[in-house]
Amino acid sequence: FDNHFVLPNLGPIGSNGLANARDFQTPIAWFEKLETNFKIILKFHGNLYESEQDHSCFNVVAWHGNYVPYKYNLKNFMAINTVSFDHADPSIFTVLTCPSMKPGTAIADFVIFPPRWNVAEHTFRPPCYHRNCMSEFVGNILDTSNEKQKVQAGGCSLHNLMAPHGPNKGVFESGVDDELKPSRIPDGNISFMFESSLGLSLTDWAWNSEKKENDYHKSWLLLEDNYSKIKN
Repeated sequence: FDNHFVLPNLGPIGSNGLANARDFQTPIAWFEKLETNFKIILKFHGNLYESEQDHSCFNVVAWHGNYVPYKYNLKNFMAINTVSFDHADPSIFTVLTCPSMKPGTAIADFVIFPPRWNVAEHTFRPPCYHRNCMSEFVGNILDTSNEKQKVQAGGCSLHNLMAPHGPNKGVFESGVDDELKPSRIPDGNISFMFESSLGLSLTDWAWNSEKKENDYHKSWLLLEDNYSKIKN
């Protein structure tokens, strides 16, 4: 779909914030002479292929150019957040983006929701009920301490573009009833999201998995019609 992942433009944020270039690590030149059986696995067109060789695949000294593997510690992410009111767009948590040819539209955004402070006032802090023109694939990396949400590590959800979604009844009620004082998104909680302007599909394994929550839509059946209670 063209392009590669790059750091997002910081705009009004300035020169520092979100993921900083200095925190990305690339390997140094290294050579390994090891003669034993190695298994090489390659994914191609959705299928896995396997081959064997009698020497290490790391028997190289270096590479030439600037297209190199890298790693990044998500704990180094400098979160930008709302400090007055309203619920900001999740793009403020973008680690890397793969922009499309249309400005402001991404082929894929890699976003994380790290430990941080919530301080917004006069605001419904959870994400509002919405549908948008981006597909959202959300996953939990570390267990959350929010018992009302009950999201386990390794769990994920997919809301394709224009599919309506939002918090379940427990999260909604806490967003309405809890006192709006500074609260901490706990250090033991981190999740990620891939956003894309393209529609996403599931593998056969995901469709047929015993782990799939077939009654996921029931998360919203307990929500009440609060609009009808409003008096003119």
